[in-house]
Amino acid sequence: MDRHDAAATDRWPDSVERRRRPRRWRLVPPAVTPVRASDVAAGIRGQWAGRGRRQFREEIAGFLDAEQTATYTSYRRTLAGCFHELAVADDDGRDTVLIPAFCSADFPEAIEGVGLEPRRYDIDPETLAFDPDSLREGLETDPLAVVSIPVLGYGSPMDELVERCGDPYLVEVLGYALGTEYDGRRLGTFGDCAVLNFQQGKPLPVGGGMVVAGNDELSFRDAGRDPVDPNVAALAGYAALGRPRPYYAYAAVRDAFDGVGDRATTHPDPKFAVDYDPPFETISDFQGTVASRVFGRLDAHRRARERTATHYREQLSSCPGVSAVEAVPGLSNCQHVRYPLVAETTALRDRIKTALADAGIGATPLYDWPVLDPETFPGGASLQRRILTLPTHPYVDDRDRRLVVETVREVTAGGR
Repeated sequence: MDRHDAAATDRWPDSVERRRRPRRWRLVPPAVTPVRASDVAAGIRGQWAGRGRRQFREEIAGFLDAEQTATYTSYRRTLAGCFHELAVADDDGRDTVLIPAFCSADFPEAIEGVGLEPRRYDIDPETLAFDPDSLREGLETDPLAVVSIPVLGYGSPMDELVERCGDPYLVEVLGYALGTEYDGRRLGTFGDCAVLNFQQGKPLPVGGGMVVAGNDELSFRDAGRDPVDPNVAALAGYAALGRPRPYYAYAAVRDAFDGVGDRATTHPDPKFAVDYDPPFETISDFQGTVASRVFGRLDAHRRARERTATHYREQLSSCPGVSAVEAVPGLSNCQHVRYPLVAETTALRDRIKTALADAGIGATPLYDWPVLDPETFPGGASLQRRILTLPTHPYVDDRDRRLVVETVREVTAGGR
């Protein structure tokens, strides 16, 4: 019998069995995309030879049928570069940008950073697609742009969104959805431009980001901007510490020094301390080389994540107290960067999270700040209180998958 199957248990006060960590000195990261030591070595050679960034930009441009690409050194700088260009190109002086209520704080921060005003629209908590009535109200304000964010890869019906948007720019966000398709067409090709996030945990975790555009009225390019210094140490550490055993040691040290300095990131520039005045630096040839190699494994990583996501969906489909997000019809090739599990209550969500942590599984809530008003944004607020994301990355093995399912079942069996 596997040690996994013979794990000892004790009891919580509410009689839910609490499983002791069945695999010692091991912690499954919430999200990670494998980067190899050979990728880092190739990146160093690319930096030395002065090549890598251009090739990577050309690969992404071809993948998304884009005419223009520009790279940046953090995600907020990427968003700032995007929205700044939209404001410059707009002849009507519009200053409102519509964003989903349920999204990263990076969006309102970057929008306000370039002197624009964010306005939220609600989402459908069952699909993560836009809420039609809420979006319609936002469009009545004559916004500069509408931002479409396929959270965790779950997008909106893009044909309907394009038709509704009309005159405002449509910005597609591909942090979780590079390669995802709607009706056989890749996300990132429907709008005026698309934004890619290269932060750790995303499909291309080299740090920084990119804007791609097919609208020739916009101008996104790297020419005339200096490249950042290569983030060799950050990516070497990411490559070395992504597997569950070294990640366990890393997490212990990180938590011991929590609050001392900034959290580690693969971004070559600070994530939060941003000067929003352009020009912004570009990524390095080192990053471009590594990103190109990881991009070549995008579909293999997607298939690995899909196997895990499918296992969770099938094994938890009859589990009381939790439900899955349903993709809108027509969506395919979802990256499954994390698996969204929606609990009936916040208390149940938090108990599942704690039980998984005790079992050595990193599971996290999502976008829980700022707290959304449930009367104004009922869909987003509901998700904010109840969603928990489960790890799906290629380092999740069969025993991890079984452990996740067993742990969730044990907690939900104890009552809600």
